[in-house]
Amino acid sequence: MDQAWLKRRILLAISLAAVLGGAQLCSADAASDNTMDSLELGETVVTATRTKLEEKQVPMAVQVIKAEEMKKKGAYNVRDAIKNATGIDVSRNGTSMVGNNVSVRGMGTTETLILVDGRRIAGEDSASTMNAYELDRINVNQIDRIEILRGSGSAVWGSDATGGVINIITKKNKPQGGYAGTRTGSLESSVYGGFSTGDMGKLNLNFDFNLTKVRKEDNNGSTNMYGPRRNLSVNGNYRFNDHSGLDFGASFMKEQLTSLSASTTAGTTTSYYDNNNRSDYHVKYYGFDQKNDWEIQSYYSRLGKVGRTRTAAAWNDFNHARYSTWVNEAKNTYKMDKNNTLTYGMEVKNQKAGGTRFANPGGGTRIESYLGMTSPYGSASQTSYAFYLEDEMKLGDKLLFIPSIRFDHHNSFGSEWSPRAGFTYSFSKASRLKINYGKAFRAPTIFELYSQMIHSPIASMRVIVEGDPDLQPEKSTNFDISLEGEKGKATGKLTYFHNKISNLIDAESVSRSFSGGTRTFLYKYRNVDKATFDGVEAETKYKFDKHWSARANYTYLDARDGNTNKRLTGRALNTGTVELSWTDAKKDPWTATLYNQWYQNYLTSANNKSYSYSLTNFVVTKDIGKISLYAGIDNLFNKKFDSSDSIWTDGRVWRAGAEWKF
Repeated sequence: MDQAWLKRRILLAISLAAVLGGAQLCSADAASDNTMDSLELGETVVTATRTKLEEKQVPMAVQVIKAEEMKKKGAYNVRDAIKNATGIDVSRNGTSMVGNNVSVRGMGTTETLILVDGRRIAGEDSASTMNAYELDRINVNQIDRIEILRGSGSAVWGSDATGGVINIITKKNKPQGGYAGTRTGSLESSVYGGFSTGDMGKLNLNFDFNLTKVRKEDNNGSTNMYGPRRNLSVNGNYRFNDHSGLDFGASFMKEQLTSLSASTTAGTTTSYYDNNNRSDYHVKYYGFDQKNDWEIQSYYSRLGKVGRTRTAAAWNDFNHARYSTWVNEAKNTYKMDKNNTLTYGMEVKNQKAGGTRFANPGGGTRIESYLGMTSPYGSASQTSYAFYLEDEMKLGDKLLFIPSIRFDHHNSFGSEWSPRAGFTYSFSKASRLKINYGKAFRAPTIFELYSQMIHSPIASMRVIVEGDPDLQPEKSTNFDISLEGEKGKATGKLTYFHNKISNLIDAESVSRSFSGGTRTFLYKYRNVDKATFDGVEAETKYKFDKHWSARANYTYLDARDGNTNKRLTGRALNTGTVELSWTDAKKDPWTATLYNQWYQNYLTSANNKSYSYSLTNFVVTKDIGKISLYAGIDNLFNKKFDSSDSIWTDGRVWRAGAEWKF
């Protein structure tokens, strides 16, 4: 009998037993209140269905992280804010100290879709760089909340949402006033602030900025990407009347980062200089009446990169690139009757990429000059359009059923259908069963299709990466079942998930050669892999009294290569977080939070070894009128690995900050 098949069935059986046991315990409560409309539903989320739906009703696995929680942890950036979310891995990329994972339920970084207010952002698109820097680039002080969707999201969001979606939702239409703050610590220091005009008749404007300096971290001569990063944005809203208006805005990000890479064999150090600029613009017309809630939106995002290296006295161009995304979309939510709410929409998207690491699909090469240097420069584009349809159907008093489907057509590979169906069955006001099934896809990026990269990380090595214009999209099937509920001061959720992905795109090693003292490695992108991801997630919270509360989460992840049935590297078998919080519950409160993140059987790729370790963190905050203060220490016991371990954690990290609202 296939062991992987047996293990999946055992995991599902255990989860189902817990679900059904919980259902029996909750059945007595069901008689008291059977209607869905009377549920105490709590937080409203939009990422799972693209509609405003209460979190307890959403069939999909969703987690919301609010601004108050980020403040409580003293988060430097978005990566910091979500690092202990359930089923999320945003750890550093091995020992490189450059970039980080953005993995949901063990799926690769390229299978996670990152959005800002439901909008895509232009970014790097190779297998090693996609999403690797995005969570550091966003101004954390603008964020109202972060919604994390675990599992298939292509039915409403299209490509790239095979593993899940991270939707960063910013603050809007703020009352008149402002804020100014500073933070400093082992990793970063920054000054930030903003101002809102409040309502000036029908107009509301918000201005925000963040000036950050990423500190240099050394690891035997190699470093992280350090230097200044700046964010500036203006967002506004103009109300035509009580039921329609216009949202608009622009934001700008500039990085001037340096990193050092030391070669122990060649005895040299190469300096990398990355000058990155991103600009984003959007305008959205919205409105509603008794039956409809509509919006029409156009947005544009562009990232420009200029990269140079210096080894000894020689300057070299290593990467010039431009990425842009332009999207036009329209959506309407139509309330047919009290039991059916229909959401439908369309989207037209154009993506362009070009640079010194791209080939020209039409043939030929043009030369671009920068600071007296010339480099071959290629470019390509993708155009797609999509239609989607979703129905929120109340079937009786207890059952909410949400089927949805999306059709995407790409000019590079053709068409894809992405169906999804989920339901929430409410045993009572305090307990519910959720089941979700869906299919998703990831379109090959322009880099994977048309790359032609020659890179020499050290003098004696040359790496060549070539794209494949015949690549097909990755495809996945997602299933999860969960039970969640509340009883007294406790809440809990238990989920079993199974994801299967095929046609995985990877840079396959084609050849190796050695000539003239230089070793050359040739890689080509291919549809070569498949993988399965099985696991169990558990989440719980408990409020002891007005002073003390606790929360914990746990993820068991069995991620395996579909060809060899071996465990996938770069993932832990067991992960979890335990958190204890205290507050004095006064008007200007003190709060203290102690939390431990632990990883068991983390399998690395370079040496195929497993590691188990934990990181303990502590943060204290204090409000004094309009001033908020915080201080904390991460990795309290200074857990580190040496360079041979192929795994990286920051050592003991301190942080402190202050913010004034006026």
